[in-house]
Amino acid sequence: MRFLLTLFLLILPIPSFADPVSIPIPNQGWNISLDAPPFARKQGQQQGPNYIYQANSGRFNLSIFVEPQAKAGGSKECYEFYWPQASRNPLISKPTIKVSNTDKFYRVEYDVAAGTLAQHNVNYYFMFNGKWVDVHISITNATKDDDALVAKFDKGLNYGK
Repeated sequence: MRFLLTLFLLILPIPSFADPVSIPIPNQGWNISLDAPPFARKQGQQQGPNYIYQANSGRFNLSIFVEPQAKAGGSKECYEFYWPQASRNPLISKPTIKVSNTDKFYRVEYDVAAGTLAQHNVNYYFMFNGKWVDVHISITNATKDDDALVAKFDKGLNYGK
């Protein structure tokens, strides 16, 4: 039964609209704002000084990791610390990796393939208020129609008090 439910969720379309969402970072006095499809499931969990938030809407998945800075520096240093670890995933299609940055974050876009399952991913790395943040979105079996959703997410991602 669980297998059939998983298959059903993989073929569901992602709502083409995105709603503004504000995710407060517990005990920090700031939040992360983004535009995403309405979430069916969401959960935040404090683990010592770290905070993990996960949510999904059909084929769209969101994970946010907030941790104390590992060393001095901003968004570039956050990217340089986390991406080498993440990029070791052997399922990442190396030719699809695209790195860019704005004044708000470093961005890494890439695809992952495992058998018949394909996933389009984007990680956003930034530093705020002494915390390093990795916002990760993935879309299972992404289509060209999902490009607009990623573009809207890119534009809507903000953080602050």
